[in-house]
Amino acid sequence: MREMARKFVQVLGIIFIILGVVGFFLPMEDIFHLTTMHNIVHLVSGIIALIMARSESGAILFAKVFGVIYLLVAIIGLFTHEFIGIVFLFADNVLHFIIAFASLYVGFASKKV
Repeated sequence: MREMARKFVQVLGIIFIILGVVGFFLPMEDIFHLTTMHNIVHLVSGIIALIMARSESGAILFAKVFGVIYLLVAIIGLFTHEFIGIVFLFADNVLHFIIAFASLYVGFASKKV
């Protein structure tokens, strides 16, 4: 699967930027809870993802690091309702685990070209 990480990280980056922008205008508090800090984290993550997705090796590195960070965020969310201005609801935790495992899979299953 040539350039799997690059494509995955590009899509992830675009989704995170959209979420970050939309979160400022359509605050969600029912299923997902998006705070200003959460939106900023999404925007920064999306921008970094797009920068790293310029090369396959950069995308692989991003997927691995991002996967580990999101796994830690998901685990933290199991034990606390809020951390550094980010509120964790059940759906947030599920999504964080999915993103973490998908990123880790892509990062470690991809081969450097």
